Amino acid sequence: MNFDKRDSFVLIGLTSIAIFFSVLFYLDLNRKIDIGDREVVGTIFFKNNIVQRKFEDEVIWEKLENNSPLINKDTIRSEAFSDAIIRLKDGTEINIDENSMFNLDLTGDEPNLEFSEGSLEVKKNDSNANQIKITSSGNEINVDSGNVKIEKAKDQELSLFVEKGKTTVKQNGKTVSVDQGKKAEFKSSGIEIKKIPIVLLTPASQKLFYTDPTEALVNFTWKVESGYESPILEISRSPTFQMTFFSEPINGNQTNVSLKEGTFYWRVKVKNKSGTETSETNKLFVSKLEPFLAESPNPGTVIPFVQTYPLVTISWSKLTTANSYQLLLSDSNQFQNPIKRIETSANQISLDDLKEGTYYWKVIAKSSFPDTKDRETKVYSFAIKKGNQVPAPKWQRPMPDSEISLDDIKQNQAILIWEGNAEIHSYTVLIAKDTKFNNPIVNVDTTTNYLVPNWNALGFGTFFAKIIGKTKEGKETESSQSLSFTLIDKKKKIEVVTTIEEPKPQTNQDPKLESMSPNGAMIQMKGKTSLDFQWKVSGAVPDRYDIVLYQHLPDKKIAIYKVSTKDSFYHLKDLSILDEGSFSWDLSVYKNANLLLSRKGTFILALDQLKSLKPTDIEFISPKRLYKEKK
Repeated sequence: MNFDKRDSFVLIGLTSIAIFFSVLFYLDLNRKIDIGDREVVGTIFFKNNIVQRKFEDEVIWEKLENNSPLINKDTIRSEAFSDAIIRLKDGTEINIDENSMFNLDLTGDEPNLEFSEGSLEVKKNDSNANQIKITSSGNEINVDSGNVKIEKAKDQELSLFVEKGKTTVKQNGKTVSVDQGKKAEFKSSGIEIKKIPIVLLTPASQKLFYTDPTEALVNFTWKVESGYESPILEISRSPTFQMTFFSEPINGNQTNVSLKEGTFYWRVKVKNKSGTETSETNKLFVSKLEPFLAESPNPGTVIPFVQTYPLVTISWSKLTTANSYQLLLSDSNQFQNPIKRIETSANQISLDDLKEGTYYWKVIAKSSFPDTKDRETKVYSFAIKKGNQVPAPKWQRPMPDSEISLDDIKQNQAILIWEGNAEIHSYTVLIAKDTKFNNPIVNVDTTTNYLVPNWNALGFGTFFAKIIGKTKEGKETESSQSLSFTLIDKKKKIEVVTTIEEPKPQTNQDPKLESMSPNGAMIQMKGKTSLDFQWKVSGAVPDRYDIVLYQHLPDKKIAIYKVSTKDSFYHLKDLSILDEGSFSWDLSVYKNANLLLSRKGTFILALDQLKSLKPTDIEFISPKRLYKEKK
C-alpha cells in the first residue's frame, strides 16, 4: 500500500496533534495545583497517613500537607489507616476516619456536606445558627447543634448516631427528628429510629493515651439501659471491625485492657429478647511519649556578631501529636513579659532582629487531641554578644582525615563546604601539601561558602586546606582550623569476617538509615527531567516516608515542597520550583503513624558548572534547619 503526499501530511499532522495533547496531559497530570483566588473555608490537620483533595474544576487528586487550607467545594478522601480533623471557619469540626470521602459546599447560608462512604464525626459550633446539611444517596441529615456520627460501609445502609444536641433526617420527603441518645438507620423501607441502649462513657472519642513503657492501660466504661444484658466489648484496628483482636463478654459496665501503640476502634454489643444491639464506635490512640527537646541553639550558646545582628535559628523536636507550636522568648526565665510570642506549625523559627543580650526560650506544643494537655519544653537560654572580630570560618565537609576518591569526584560528591556568616563578604581558600601552607597549590577567592577545586590538577596524596574570611570593609578573620584529606584512586573494600552462628529469632530492631541521596553532592541538572531522591532503611518495615525540600536563601531557609510516599525513592518532576543554589531535605520515616527516625541531606543544584549561580543563592547559613516566619 502506497501513501501519496496528502496521506503523509495527514499522518504527520495527526501524529503531531497526538504528541502535543499527550504532552499537555502529562504536564497537567504532574503540575502542582494552585489554590489561586478560590475561597478558603477551613484547615485540615491529619495525624495518620495520607489525605487527598480534588478541586471542583480538576480531575487530579492532590496529596494534602498538614495544616493545608481547604477550599469551598473540595472533595476530600482518606486512605487506609488515615485520620484527620477539619476545622471550618465557623468553628465546626469534622473528624475523618480511614477510607472516607465527602464533598464540602459552603455556598450560601446552608452549608452542605455530601457524604459518600466511610465514617465521619461532626461537632457543630452551637453559636452558629445555620444548620449543617449532610446528604448521602438521596438521604438528608440536618444538624442543628451538638455532635453526630455518620457511618456508611461499602454496600451498606447509612447510620446516624446523635451524641449531643438535635438533628432532623429526611428520606423520600418524610422528615423525622432524632434526639440526643438515639440513632437512625436509613433503610430502603424507611428511616428506623432507635434509642441507643449502650452509651459509651470512657474513653471519649479521639482520646490519646501514652504507653508506659510499651503499653497503655485503658479503662473502658459504658452505660446499658435496663432490659439489655451480656455486654461484649470489641476492640479493633479497623472501623469496620473486620480485624477484631479483642472480643470478650464483660461482667459489669467497665474493664481495663492493655494496648500497644496504634489507632483503635471500640464498641459494645448487648442483647435483649429482640436480638443484639450495637453501640456507636469510638476511636482512641496509643502513642509513645516522644521527647520534646531543643535542637538549636545549644543551651548556653554565645552567638557573636560585629556589626550585623545575627540570624538566630531556634528549633525543637517535632511531635506527631501536636498540630501547632508556640514559641515564647523572654529576657527573663520567668517569662512574665515575653519579648516574642509566635505561633507556628513548623518546628523552627529564624529571627534576625535580636539585639545584644541574654535570652530565654521555651516552646509549648498544642495537642491535636481533645482532653490532652499541651506539652512544654524545658527553659533554654542563649546569648548574643558584640565582639571586635568576626569568628573564623568552620569546616563542614569533608570530615577531617577523610579520603576522596575519583568516583567521588565523578559523582560531584567532592565538595569543600564551610559554615557561612552574614558578615563575611568573601573567603580565601588555601590548599597545600604542608601544614604551614608555605607553597599553596590552590589560592582562590570566592563569595560562596563552598568550593569545587580542580581535583585532577592536584594529583594523589594528602593535602591540607584552610579558609580566611574577609568582611566588606576588607578586614580579615582568623584562619580556620587546618583540614586534612587524602586524594586516592579507589577506596578499599572493607572485608567483614563473620562467624557462623545459630539463627536467632527476629526482633523489632531500631531502624537505621543506611543510605541517603542526594547528600553532600553537587547535582548537574542540565538535561535532566527529574530530581531523584533515594534512601535505604534497615531494621524496620516503614509504611510511609515524608520528604520536605528546603531552599537556602541568604537570610532564611524556606520549605518549597513536601510529599509523602510509600516507596524508598521519589522523583520530583516539577522542576519549575527549583533554582540553582543550595538545598536541603528532611526525610521522616513513619510506621503506624509513629515517627521512627528523621534525617537531613544537603546538596547543590547547578547548570553548566554553576556559571549562572548567584552567590546569594548558595550560602549555608547553618547546618540546622531554618524557617523564617513572616512578620
